Amino acid sequence: MGETGRAIRRIVLIAAMTAVLEVAKFALNAVANVELITLLVMLYTRKFGWKMSLASVLLFAVLESMWWGVSIWTATYFYVWPVLVLIAALTAKTDSVLVNAVIAGVYGLLFGGLCSLLTLVTAGWNAAAAWWIAGIPYDLIHGAANFLICLILYRPLFKALDHIRIMPPEPGR
Repeated sequence: MGETGRAIRRIVLIAAMTAVLEVAKFALNAVANVELITLLVMLYTRKFGWKMSLASVLLFAVLESMWWGVSIWTATYFYVWPVLVLIAALTAKTDSVLVNAVIAGVYGLLFGGLCSLLTLVTAGWNAAAAWWIAGIPYDLIHGAANFLICLILYRPLFKALDHIRIMPPEPGR
């Protein structure tokens, strides 16, 4: 398979990864701050590398902005999910489900703080602090949900992603 074929496979995989993020987001929209995106982004980064994961989360942010309109919360997606890609890349060698669940939980707890950074830039300290403080109950739910979801689904989804390959296996393998 030539370089063009590999590039096409990567593009298709990024599109599929993004589609799964969108479906997962819509599937849990009715449950405030309970999401699969954190776990999926962590798994994508570990299985397919930071470049493909980053492309997927940025495309996800574009689609969310197109669907919901550009607002403070959709604009934050352009940096909060890439931050998670970075964290997942830096901790990629961590195989412990518990450690990964803690990372996901802490990320959920800090999500509102990360989102308030845009408010800090656009409206100042008081608005950013008010945004973050008002969201603390949701961040607590977000952190606990991320921890539990990762604890339960990390291994099965990690194993399921083993079946997805960018490249076909070499003949004789």
